Amino acid sequence: MVQGPKHRKVYIGHPSVKPRIALLDPELTIGLPARITAATGIDALVHGIESLASIGANPVSVAYATQAVAMIGRWLPVAHRDGSDLEARAQLMLGAHLAGQALTISGLGLVHGIGHALTAHTGTPHGVALAAVLEEVLEFSAPAAPDAFEQTARALRLAPPAEGDWARAAIDAVREISGAVDIKRPLRDLGVRPDMLGAIASGALADAVTRNAPRRPTQEEISGILEAVL
Repeated sequence: MVQGPKHRKVYIGHPSVKPRIALLDPELTIGLPARITAATGIDALVHGIESLASIGANPVSVAYATQAVAMIGRWLPVAHRDGSDLEARAQLMLGAHLAGQALTISGLGLVHGIGHALTAHTGTPHGVALAAVLEEVLEFSAPAAPDAFEQTARALRLAPPAEGDWARAAIDAVREISGAVDIKRPLRDLGVRPDMLGAIASGALADAVTRNAPRRPTQEEISGILEAVL
């Protein structure tokens, strides 16, 4: 009996495929279109933020992730605005690399869990899928990870909020970055129909990265997040 597609991302890895040396050459990214800079940059930013909030975080991953968020938050809008700015490209590339170092230790979270399911069901580019639900998932997760959201806000060089609400400050800053690179789209513009929400939510819940989320969602809660951005 032939089964239909399961629309899930799977993970394959082994120490034997780990590179010994990584060469980061920002000149290779000169000419990258702004929309792709935005999508890959937001992906890297989410790597950093989710690494800070992951239940698998430790002092080493936090160190990598904090520096990554600081660099990406500062330089992504600059690289998006002027793709020929080599300094911006270099800083963004290094920040993305550090975010990758962080996530290999800590794991990711629900933004990626939903993003993977969205891409599997609609073919939406990965970073665009993440951006569609980013702030909404951060809102959902914030009560369970106050320290991580304060770390995020401080990495983004935000002033201490008047009422001490670091999570609100961090989410608002992320929303501003997302807006600056013009990447957020409603799900309907990405090809999502209301009758697809259940399957997407189920796929997100089954994704391995969702287990790292500081606040474990139910399928109904994921569906609620999706409905809010439909």
